[in-house]
Amino acid sequence: MTRHFTSSSPGGYDNAMKTRGLTVAGLAIVAATYGLARYCFGLFLPEFRQEFGLSTETIGLIAGLSYAGYLMATFLGSGLSTWFGPRLPILLGGLTAACGMATIAVAPDAWILAFGVFLAGASPGLAYPPFSDVIVRHTEPSRQNTIYAWINSGTGFGVAFAGPLALYAGEDWRLAWFLFAGLALVITLCNYWTLPHHSPRPANAMAAISPRFLLQRAARPLFVAAFLFGIFSAVYWTYAVELLVDRTENANDAILFWIVLGMAGVTGCFAGGFVNRWGLRRTYWVLALVVGTAVGTLPFLIGVRHGIYFSAAFFGVGFIVMTALYGMWSMRIFRDAPSIGFGLTFFLISLGQGVGPVVAGFAIPVLGHPALFVASGILCCGLAFFSPRERDAAGNRP
Repeated sequence: MTRHFTSSSPGGYDNAMKTRGLTVAGLAIVAATYGLARYCFGLFLPEFRQEFGLSTETIGLIAGLSYAGYLMATFLGSGLSTWFGPRLPILLGGLTAACGMATIAVAPDAWILAFGVFLAGASPGLAYPPFSDVIVRHTEPSRQNTIYAWINSGTGFGVAFAGPLALYAGEDWRLAWFLFAGLALVITLCNYWTLPHHSPRPANAMAAISPRFLLQRAARPLFVAAFLFGIFSAVYWTYAVELLVDRTENANDAILFWIVLGMAGVTGCFAGGFVNRWGLRRTYWVLALVVGTAVGTLPFLIGVRHGIYFSAAFFGVGFIVMTALYGMWSMRIFRDAPSIGFGLTFFLISLGQGVGPVVAGFAIPVLGHPALFVASGILCCGLAFFSPRERDAAGNRP
């Protein structure tokens, strides 16, 4: 039975808001915008390379456009959420995802493909940061970690769902992208009916938005770690499938690898429980090592029976939980303007994810895929040194 919350804070809580419906709506829009629109480029990379005759450098540049779209949309989404409420940018994000994936499906050449990738990549920038406002304004504080973790795990659901659709479509990759676009449109309509029409806004939200507020000392390690995490994780998302196809010459294994990655990411819904039990600092430290190990060992696990699936599982779990931790870390620092601080945090993750594929695209011909993955994995493990301080992780004002 859905529980309704009564107003108990200056921000207020919407008594008519069904928390379960909110959680499902958020999870679904994240699955469409992140899991499908943004991250599925890597799943179909071998098909794109063959269809359009793309070089490694060109692939890196096109992949970078996805993150560039996100960067541009993040500030727009956060600003619209602060000024007009989160409902508008969330719906715009869903529509952008549907349009971008439909454009990819009909792309006659690399230029239109790149434009579709740009649009699809912009969609989570519009839809995702505003959900921090929805969570802070419409849910009970004691449940916010858990609700946010479930919504954030939508990426895993989307990635896992993409694999079976890719198998169903077979060599007709355009059919898969049409299906993705249709699903995004349906999810957007569901959010239209579920999200609250009006959201209370803290009186000091606009006053809190300033360079001094955003660059406070407690936020600096968060921002540096977020940027670096984006670089290292983008190598895996963009080039893992291509590495597997090159080494195994078996596209089905690569698709199964992608399914395992997504299914493992679904466990990110338990991130809130991990933090509530072990604390943000300890959970972050462990997960940085998990993600780094998954990235760095992939080239060595290709020849091991089922080895690639272990890498996919650890990366899927680690990536989704890590992004949830960055979101929780941000919301605890920027309570007065959650979507702005949250948006800037994920802007920096995506800035790193935009830089990563471009740099990797030029590095692979020189270093090769294995060396790139190993280096990225080792550096990702080093992010453990950026663990949040105890008092910041506890949510105290710095």
